[in-house]
Amino acid sequence: MARGTQRYTDEDFESLDGRASRTEQKKAVQRMAALGEQLAQLNKKQIQKLPVDERLIDALLEIQNISAHEARRRQFLRIGKLLRNEDETVILSYLTPQQGAKKQMQLMRWVDRMIDQGDPVINEFSKVFNASERHTLRQHVLRIHRDMKQQVSEEDLAASKLKFVNYVQQVALLSEQG
Repeated sequence: MARGTQRYTDEDFESLDGRASRTEQKKAVQRMAALGEQLAQLNKKQIQKLPVDERLIDALLEIQNISAHEARRRQFLRIGKLLRNEDETVILSYLTPQQGAKKQMQLMRWVDRMIDQGDPVINEFSKVFNASERHTLRQHVLRIHRDMKQQVSEEDLAASKLKFVNYVQQVALLSEQG
């Protein structure tokens, strides 16, 4: 017996809207672990001043005493897991001053261009910043376009843009590192 083709409606997709795929979740964990590596490069005083949970500070200080490769890898995964509970914006605001104001302005121009021009600029950005994922960039841009089309509240639109800016900043930090 042949299987019938299933027709999906917009409602089917709306129920999944905003949900990350497993691949996107794994990539996010890897990005958080890489951000943990960047945080671990700060000196002891800077780590202790971080506005984050005490367990994360302890884990970051502990990594400086670990020399075995596999143990460090596991510790960075743990740090990445702890970072998921923290506010991304706060952590990025602590790391981005190392990039400088000029770099921040360049990234904001990239964000504006990607929102305005779409795929050609996304492809160009992906070539320049090798840690980026084209699919994730497109999803952020499409979400912002959808929000503008549906005329959602200013707060919701600003939240979508903030998520996009945070992702672009993470990618820029990780591309410099790698």
